Amino acid sequence: MAIWVTWPAWTKLGTLGIAAGLITLAAERNELLKNNMFDLEDYPKLNKHIVCDERSKSARTEDGTCNILSNPAEGSVYVRFGRNVNPTYTAGETEANTLLSPNPREVSNTLLARGEFKPAPSLNFIAASWIQFMVHDWVDHGENQSTNPIKVPLPAGDSMGSGTLNVRRTQADPSRTAADAGKVNTYRNHNTHWWDGSQLYGSSKAQNDKVRSFVDGKLKINADGTLPTELLSGKPITGFNENWWVGISMLHQIFTKEHNAIATMLKQKYPNATDQWLYDKARLVNSALMAKIHTVEWTPAVIANPVTERAMYANWWGLIGNANGRDKYQAETRKWYEDLAKTDSFLKTFLGANTDIAGTVGSGTLDHAIAGLVGSANPNNYGVPYTLTEEFVAVYRMHPLMRDKVDVYDIGSNVVSKSVPVENTRDRNAESMLTSESPDRLWYSFGITNPGSLTLNNYPNFLRNLSIPIVGNIDLATTDILRDRERGVPRYNQFRRQIGLNPITKFEDLTTEPAALANLKRVYSNDIEKIDTLVGMMAETVRPDGFAFGETAFQIFILNASRRLMTDRFFTKDYTPTVYTPEGYAWVENTTMVDVIKRHHPQLAASLVGMENAFKPWGLNIPADYEKWSAQAKADHLWVNGAQRTQYKTTMPNLVPVDIGGLISSILWKKVQTRTDVAPAGYKKPIHPYGAMAKVKFIPVANNGYTGLFQGSDYGLLRLSVTGLPSDRGFAPGLAWKALVDGKPSENVSALYTLSGQGQNHNFFANELSNYVSPEANETLGTTALFSAVSTKPTLVVMNDMAEVTQKGVAVLTPKAPTQIYFVPRPEVKTKFSTAAHDFRYDLATLGAGSKLYDVYATSMEIKTSIIPSTNLSYAQQRRASAKKIGELELTSPLIVSAFGDSGVFFKHQRYEDR
Repeated sequence: MAIWVTWPAWTKLGTLGIAAGLITLAAERNELLKNNMFDLEDYPKLNKHIVCDERSKSARTEDGTCNILSNPAEGSVYVRFGRNVNPTYTAGETEANTLLSPNPREVSNTLLARGEFKPAPSLNFIAASWIQFMVHDWVDHGENQSTNPIKVPLPAGDSMGSGTLNVRRTQADPSRTAADAGKVNTYRNHNTHWWDGSQLYGSSKAQNDKVRSFVDGKLKINADGTLPTELLSGKPITGFNENWWVGISMLHQIFTKEHNAIATMLKQKYPNATDQWLYDKARLVNSALMAKIHTVEWTPAVIANPVTERAMYANWWGLIGNANGRDKYQAETRKWYEDLAKTDSFLKTFLGANTDIAGTVGSGTLDHAIAGLVGSANPNNYGVPYTLTEEFVAVYRMHPLMRDKVDVYDIGSNVVSKSVPVENTRDRNAESMLTSESPDRLWYSFGITNPGSLTLNNYPNFLRNLSIPIVGNIDLATTDILRDRERGVPRYNQFRRQIGLNPITKFEDLTTEPAALANLKRVYSNDIEKIDTLVGMMAETVRPDGFAFGETAFQIFILNASRRLMTDRFFTKDYTPTVYTPEGYAWVENTTMVDVIKRHHPQLAASLVGMENAFKPWGLNIPADYEKWSAQAKADHLWVNGAQRTQYKTTMPNLVPVDIGGLISSILWKKVQTRTDVAPAGYKKPIHPYGAMAKVKFIPVANNGYTGLFQGSDYGLLRLSVTGLPSDRGFAPGLAWKALVDGKPSENVSALYTLSGQGQNHNFFANELSNYVSPEANETLGTTALFSAVSTKPTLVVMNDMAEVTQKGVAVLTPKAPTQIYFVPRPEVKTKFSTAAHDFRYDLATLGAGSKLYDVYATSMEIKTSIIPSTNLSYAQQRRASAKKIGELELTSPLIVSAFGDSGVFFKHQRYEDR
């Protein structure tokens, strides 16, 4: 039995594989809707005091009541959290049993504490701020108890000293009565459960009145664009201002401005409307806009997989609409229905092997998978009143996303102007920083820096020794562990069982990283059933492609991401131009987060050129500690933020002749002296300027006789290009391979067929390429003479450096490098493409992940040369005959054409003199 879900791999099967994944997710959602929703509230008691007035039929109320008119308390403030796990399994742990076992501070110190910062290269820091901004809308357990704290023993040698760490308990539910005796503990949400912008607007009439100006439907804001602040704390007056820091302040400020922009637009359209009407409509629009941004922008950035991208699009719009903006996947969807209509349907055959889905696959199943939730005829809670759940709270503990510091950049720069520890941006300091550094610079800075990765040992240490007024110093990581335990969130393996996932059978199912594995086993006494859910989720190294978190958190996400839309009247029955106004409805439908940023910070328009998703890194920024990163992190960063970010979507630049004048000695010296993965400022490629690039791995032949990276390289870049314009001097293919190394600079090798190329044969894979080519007397470019300015062997790129270090960054004591290496096209690509004149890049763009392009051969024979052509040829033939296969080059991504691949990436040449 496979531990992990298999649907992510189906994307490799193309569009029908994606459809199979969507159907599988829809089936899983159905199972969760049937089996994993549990209500703990007494609604008759709550409803008897609620009266839904005329306004509440078309506007969100301050306390969340009257969204569901037949059950007006549903989803409102102070309603108890529900459960996604059967309450039978949610008894809270206590000191009398397992609350302190293993010691949560030891878990924090050993498994969660950050060593070196591990970045999440596919996201920017706005994404980290955003999820906290959303959580502040969704959940709040209220102020913790001030008496009878949990006393956590401090381990020997702890940085906090000796004795105990006091952690305040979660506030008990004061609404419990004698009828609740013997039932599991319950906790109340001090926010509304609805996706209604309560972090801006508050969850009570009193708080709502504090943020409103009561003029033209607007919220209070100062003339300089800042928010009014509380006198004592210095924090803004807003709907929810706990756990405040500058990233949250930025979002509150910009969406307060967005509310007021909406109100201004509505006032112009409806000049006689009352303040209350304008406010209600602006809140509806702003809240829906934030929900849409989260659904179709933030989420696809965090779980960037073709299946989930379409699933989120389907949640909001569906995949079969034909309205403007709703037809992105229409052609693809038609192919799915065409397949289902066939007697030999791929989808029915493929999914028929899944016993949970077999017999149910048809057009109706697909309808459910791709139908939009927003705008449905009626809200649907599937028979269980809507609430957020304790398990939902548990999986959104994402504190490792936080950086240690806020790096501030000037707009357009990639040089840090100032670094401010995040703990110094809290509370009143947030507003000071927002003013002194300016929102424009901070939005740019957040846009180009990465958050932390959701993994073990990446929890910010400032959060593990955080000073809180009145409370004192706390360890938030310890608190996170205790919160799940005291609130009855089952331990990791039981949690997985209860939400329909397979339990792990051994620690190695989570990770095979030696240090992490040893620590997990020691802390949890070799018992997988003791693993805390938070730790298990962070330890999951088997994750669907593109996912920032693993499948355990995603399982809860599958249910709740849909449920909070499908149950809300203002996202279903009343998500209409009539209720929202035609102008407000259009505002939601047509606005993106990029639009919001540009509307309120027009100075950032140039920085956002080409950006479709504001939560992905803006351009490519190489931080000072880049070389210390792992090979995988560097490969992901260069690929996601460099190549993918600048991929040519429609047309490619025209091929151009070689710039002979550009082959000057200063450029050539940079090529052999500069150790970098990104082209130095001012560097231009006068030769091989255009090509295609992919991520690549080198799969070694066992005992191949060579050391270092020749024993394996899982993370690298492969660039395939031609010397210049083929019609000018013939078709001359070449490659450059960059092997990335943990904590050290990359190693590189380049290869050609010959200096003059292969004439008018435009098949890129017609001939093998090598790091050494013989000088040619009639070579028209004169590259031999030009490169002689920097090397005595101008047509040789040596590979000694590649043999001297492993991918893990370990130096090889006795290195062994080949003298000559041959990249031999595999049979499956050698004759795949036409020899006739055409743009080779279109051929390369058809090669996807998993394509094996070259068998790699190598020899250790001395490279002898002769001025006699026949003798020179004989030497070359002898070397080639002696070469043995040492491995293969396999793509781990598609080959794509991008501006970064053409002019941004840099491949160093190692000279013979530097061996």
